[in-house]
Amino acid sequence: MLAAPMTRGAYWPSAFGLAFVFGFFFVGGTGYRILIAVLFQDASRKASASWSGATAASALAALTAAILFIGRDGDSVLVFAAYAVAINTAYIPVKFACLEAGCCHAHYRDPFLIRDHDLRRVEITLSILVLVACLTSIWLDAFGVAAAVGIGGHLGVRILSRWSRDRLPGSSLDGDLKGPELLPLALVLVAAVWAAAYQ
Repeated sequence: MLAAPMTRGAYWPSAFGLAFVFGFFFVGGTGYRILIAVLFQDASRKASASWSGATAASALAALTAAILFIGRDGDSVLVFAAYAVAINTAYIPVKFACLEAGCCHAHYRDPFLIRDHDLRRVEITLSILVLVACLTSIWLDAFGVAAAVGIGGHLGVRILSRWSRDRLPGSSLDGDLKGPELLPLALVLVAAVWAAAYQ
């Protein structure tokens, strides 16, 4: 809904169309492990849903959309701000699902944020704070700030989560791909800051 005006088309069809695009890449990324397991017909492969895949795929989709709208007055910033709201909003129920499933516990605890708290509750709290800051910036018409705070905040939460669970890239030798969402999020953050500064 936030990014719909950039299409220069009818508002509601544009809003639903953009929501479908985000959802398509988000859901497709979520299921990439399942698709790999089916493709190779290997029951030993992990076939769980993947937040990392969802984030990476949707971040690259947002980056592509923003590139397509470079040159229009502030349109790419709208894409980044909309993505910032969407990715943080989606993360909160995912972490509640982790609480329900009993997964994603911390292995390491930093002395400032996690300490003796449940990592998943810390992630939920931080995501809510990032989302509130993002929405407040949008309300103040500071879309560039919203994009930077929302995307940067989510990247920070993901780095904290991965470090706490010993899941940073290169942190183990088991051959499992770790952190595929970190580089796309970093690229989107850099592009959002650039667009806010120069567009």
